[in-house]
Order: sequence, then C-alpha cells, then structure tokens
Amino acid sequence: MSQERIMDLLDTLVEDTEKEVTVDDVVATFQERGFGPLILIPALIALLPTGAIPGVPSICGITLFLICVQIASGRDHPWLPSGLRNRSISHDKLVKAIDKARPYVEQIESWFTPRFTRLAQSPAKNFIAFYSGVVALCMIPLEAMPLAAALPAFALCVTAIGITNRDGLVVTIGLILQSGTGFLLYKAISMMQN
Repeated sequence: MSQERIMDLLDTLVEDTEKEVTVDDVVATFQERGFGPLILIPALIALLPTGAIPGVPSICGITLFLICVQIASGRDHPWLPSGLRNRSISHDKLVKAIDKARPYVEQIESWFTPRFTRLAQSPAKNFIAFYSGVVALCMIPLEAMPLAAALPAFALCVTAIGITNRDGLVVTIGLILQSGTGFLLYKAISMMQN
C-alpha cells in the first residue's frame, strides 16, 4: 500500500494528464482513498448550517450509507454514475486550483501522518465502513431534534479525514465519536416518547 501524501497524488494527477482531467482520473489516482473525500463531502454538508435545513441530514445520511456500503462490500474504489465519472476540468484549471490549494493541503497534511495503517486495510476497513454506514442512517431519525445530526456528521468527518490520510489514530477517534451517536439516538427516541 502506497504511503504517498495527498499533495504527491495531486502532483501525479497533473503530470499524468495533458488536456482534461475527469472525475474518473481523480478516483483512479486516489484509489481506495477516494472514499474518504466522498464521505467527507456529505458529512460536511450535514455538519455545517446547511444541516439545519429540513431533509438535508436525511439525504446526507442516505448518501453516506450508500458510500459506506461500497467500502464494506470490499470495493477498491468508489462506483460513481457515468455522468459524474465523465465530468472533466481543463488541465490548466486543475493546475491553478492545485496551486491555490497547495499551502492549505500541505498545512493540513502536516497534522496527519500514516500510522496504524492496518485500520485502512481490509478487514478492519470493511468493518469501519459498515459501522459508519449504520451511524449515517442514524442521522435520519436524529433530524427530528434540531442540530442533533451534527454529532454523527462531525464523527464521520473525522473518520473520513483519517481514511483519506491513512491515519488510523484519527480513524479511531472518529469511531469513538461515532459511538456517541447511539446514546444520542436513544435519548432522542426517549424524548419523543414522553
């Protein structure tokens, strides 16, 4: 398993493409790490103020569940609809975007390091994905309580960052935070019954 940093992967992507870069090219470059950003995006949407909009936590929870099911079933990289896979950006725009993002990505990468990488490999990765999928589904009933879906969303963000950076310690912290979702769901159900 490669221990390349995210910035190295982005540089490789730029070097390996000439005219246009498709989403499929990005997914191929990131391999199984491609699941991390796919988990992070809907989790962030549910965590940010957009998560207070009715229906958003449920949509994000279902999306996260579908992504996690792919990981749990042992896929090496995420399946995406062909319409999304074939979307492209020009090489020049990609280079400009990467150059703008470089200082931020390098700063964030300095906080994380590949450690306890076995948590990013099967079968641990598959179990973590299954567990994360269940937590994602918990966002649906938690939507009944204002901002309650933010806890599982935050926990899934932490887990996704750990997956992307192959940092097993961060993944473990994310799993610990995810365990609070069960307690929160129990409290939400008991409040609804009273």
